[in-house]
Amino acid sequence: MRQHVQLDQRKEQNSQCDHGTVPPRGSRKPYEQVTDDLRKRLRAGEWPAGTALPSTEDLASHYQVAKGTVTRALRILADEGLVHTIPRWATIAGPAEQNSP
Repeated sequence: MRQHVQLDQRKEQNSQCDHGTVPPRGSRKPYEQVTDDLRKRLRAGEWPAGTALPSTEDLASHYQVAKGTVTRALRILADEGLVHTIPRWATIAGPAEQNSP
């Protein structure tokens, strides 16, 4: 019961937050909402190509979701070529550079 109350309070807080937070749950899953917002911010140039995005932990805190939710969103964006990850270092805006032979 206590967990449900905390989730409802978080939903109320989210509905009052500024840009970049996940709105209260509807029919869309949190990872979809995070993916959409990050995609929009990347396309708007908030993080120019070659710039590191905030850490997974920072993004999770910002969106008030689990780190796994952010990781899933970043994986989708990487599949779309909007970001690439350097393992154990950072997620970078833009596609990975291809080495030419």
